[in-house]
Amino acid sequence: MQIIPDLLAHWPWPRAINPMYGEVSKEANYWFRSFKLFTPESQHAIDRGDSARIAAMAVPHGSREHLRSCMDYMHVLFTIDEYTDKQPPPTVRALVDSCIAMMHHHDWYDHGRCPTAFEEFFAQFWQGAMRIATPQSAKQLTSTITEYLNGTYLEAEGMASDEELRYDRYLQIRLGSIGVRGFYAFCGLPLSIPDEVFEDPLFVELQYCGSELMLIDNDIISYNRERATSIARFNAITVIMDQLSITYADAVEWLMGRNAQLEKRYMELHEDFLSRSYDSSVVREDVLELLDLMGNLRAANYHWSFEGGRYFGHRGEETRKTHRCPLAPVQSRNWELRGEQVEVLLMDDALEQSEKQC
Repeated sequence: MQIIPDLLAHWPWPRAINPMYGEVSKEANYWFRSFKLFTPESQHAIDRGDSARIAAMAVPHGSREHLRSCMDYMHVLFTIDEYTDKQPPPTVRALVDSCIAMMHHHDWYDHGRCPTAFEEFFAQFWQGAMRIATPQSAKQLTSTITEYLNGTYLEAEGMASDEELRYDRYLQIRLGSIGVRGFYAFCGLPLSIPDEVFEDPLFVELQYCGSELMLIDNDIISYNRERATSIARFNAITVIMDQLSITYADAVEWLMGRNAQLEKRYMELHEDFLSRSYDSSVVREDVLELLDLMGNLRAANYHWSFEGGRYFGHRGEETRKTHRCPLAPVQSRNWELRGEQVEVLLMDDALEQSEKQC
């Protein structure tokens, strides 16, 4: 049985969602499907995840344009996730390099390339984000998304190696590949956070502290799905089980203890930046808004995990209430398939198999 503790028991940000979620998600989802990046079966599994919902929860008061850009980012994030899981490092490096080239070189199309469907998808996403970004947020976004993409390659290398992961090494890899700092930057897309704030060592610590919190939340929540798809080796629960030679339940308890330490430090840093003096009232308002959005993002991810179908299928609301979910059986998957042919697990089917076996 999968255990999902109340991860937000002491987190001060409540669930919220942008009222434009319904209408904007229709546009974003239609745009996403138009690239035909997945087979019909895999696209259905992706759709059940409802990634547009987490974007609407992440920027509950954002403008229509800001909300749409965050939705597009979530589509990119989950597509890259599915395209790179257990793929050979050279395959992942090629995808990562093409994305970085499109971000850093605006004349990328002028070199006689015939873009793939994925490249066209990523290019349109990035152009849309840059249209509404401020000069400051564009720079910060480019930096953090580049970090995420390079982290995705490092994770592919880690997946392909026989290295025995310890938690500190796991963090080195996953704090980049989880993409939380990029999502923070997307939340702040319309804002102008000065470099002296964004690059302040304590603000960087705050971001990585929040990233580890969300990493642990995600690994506890996604363990069932990752175990069913045979990628749970790169999950904090497995890492701690192996490192400390303890049970699944004890590993979850260990991670909850780690979360308590991180929450305490996060709130100390959060309060520090709330109480600081800034160069102007405009800068102060932008910093305070970003701080609120950063804290809210963890709540958004948690609640979306139950309201979308990616991790618990049709059992999301039940799991949120009971904090328990049956373990899905390990699924067969053809890892030789690439790009548009990759197979995406539908958790509804996996959990139905579990119910039949009981």
